[in-house]
Amino acid sequence: MLTPKMSLNLEGVTWHAFFIEDIAKIISGRDIYDAERFDGKIPYISSTAKNNGVGHFVGNHNSTLESNCLSVNRNGSVGYSFFHPYKGLYSNDCRKLRPVVSSVYTPFFLSNQISLQRHKYSYGYKMGTGRLERQKIMLPANHRDEPDWQLMESYTQTLMDRKKVKYLNFCRKELANLRLQNIAKIEDKEWQEFFIGGKEGVFTISSTSSGIDKNKLNTGDDNEIEKTTPYITRTNEQNGINLFIPQSQQEKFKRNAGGVITIGLDTQTIFYQPYGFFTGQNIQILHHKSLNKWNSLFLIPLLKIQMEKFNWGGNGATLGRLRRTKVMLPTKENGSPDFEYMGQYMMNLEHRKRNQYIYHIQRSNEYTLKLTIQNKLS
Repeated sequence: MLTPKMSLNLEGVTWHAFFIEDIAKIISGRDIYDAERFDGKIPYISSTAKNNGVGHFVGNHNSTLESNCLSVNRNGSVGYSFFHPYKGLYSNDCRKLRPVVSSVYTPFFLSNQISLQRHKYSYGYKMGTGRLERQKIMLPANHRDEPDWQLMESYTQTLMDRKKVKYLNFCRKELANLRLQNIAKIEDKEWQEFFIGGKEGVFTISSTSSGIDKNKLNTGDDNEIEKTTPYITRTNEQNGINLFIPQSQQEKFKRNAGGVITIGLDTQTIFYQPYGFFTGQNIQILHHKSLNKWNSLFLIPLLKIQMEKFNWGGNGATLGRLRRTKVMLPTKENGSPDFEYMGQYMMNLEHRKRNQYIYHIQRSNEYTLKLTIQNKLS
């Protein structure tokens, strides 16, 4: 069991502003263009705000290959910073920062403080090397007005240890609820083509029962009404949830029942909704009596593949086009879609992944302990 190292209360801590050039060496990256890039296992760190800044995994090698560095985006999602304890390659769309101290947890603290400054930058006002050198960030300071590296290390370790304990407990709880069964390999399963909707289709497709413009929502901002009902829009994030709203809305807007798959027209965003919800405009709903969380996780990637042929312009995912779109599904002996197999396949997959996560965290704890001891001895 991991044990917290200190309180997570930073009140009473002295903070000072420090130039980034005084806490890290700033190094330019080197682009690997599409034509010369080939697949591999090396993280190629670019200027995305997602996936810890990793844009691709490549088999290339160049002089920017290094571990235990920060990246700061100068293009794209400007100003975002991430820590990379693993060996990676850095594009010229970001800057590589090598901290002046060697530690396990402090770089996570630094990347957060750097990212807090991102709002002043944009595509037209990039965080280039010169600006990055003179950018100030707020850090805890010791009695000598120097960065308090030990406090940052202990604080971040405590925070991460607590998160790991919470996540391990969550994984073990989820594992206890997963039913593992032996099933046919997916490559041995019979598959057939089905229309998504219509008389011959797998699903009943209907328009949303609500379709509320955001400016007509009762958001409950002026009172203490409980806001627990998801408001689903065509966003591709947060399971399509734009915000949570009170269940009490205008009478003409009916709440949709859960246990369905939502499809955002134009954006082709697809999610399973386990609970009752309201929606914005242009949301279609897929119904089937056998739908549940597990088989929906299997179905949604297959549906997304078929939705790629639609776009925002004249070839949008209308109800008519959606009904006549076909999808490949595993089948039973009688030729009908095998919802039970799809659900069990995903349950088995999650069971395997949860065990992998637990193993990874336990191994990472051993690795970080080894690094901590090495840093103390060096």
